[in-house]
Amino acid sequence: MTIEPPPDDRIPELYADGVFDIGFGNGMVRIDLFSLSALRKDDNGQPLPAIRQRVVMSLPGFLASLSALEGMRQRLEAAGVLPPNSGTVPAAPVSAPAAPAAPAFQSPVQAPVQPAPHSPATPASPPGRPRSPNFG
Repeated sequence: MTIEPPPDDRIPELYADGVFDIGFGNGMVRIDLFSLSALRKDDNGQPLPAIRQRVVMSLPGFLASLSALEGMRQRLEAAGVLPPNSGTVPAAPVSAPAAPAAPAFQSPVQAPVQPAPHSPATPASPPGRPRSPNFG
């Protein structure tokens, strides 16, 4: 017996501005998604992130998702939507500068899931400001 999926108009959708945090525990990867709050603002009047949903995946499911996301990034590059090599991480200089404080509108992921390398590394450049349909 096969079960047919529901029509697309009956599948719930979730909007997120980005990933707030990723954790690993008890064999599961937990990904907290955030969107920018319409009510909570920082001292500069910028909307603060608010956790909206958590995705919990098995480790094999998480690794398969990474592969799927990388495939999408490559297709977006091939279509000209993203600049070439947009997914590459620049090489770390010998002496790493101090990391600037992250503004509230950037993804505030706090800790890496994997152990840090033994050599000093520069933190990745923070992503640009997330765009939300709720804020122009």
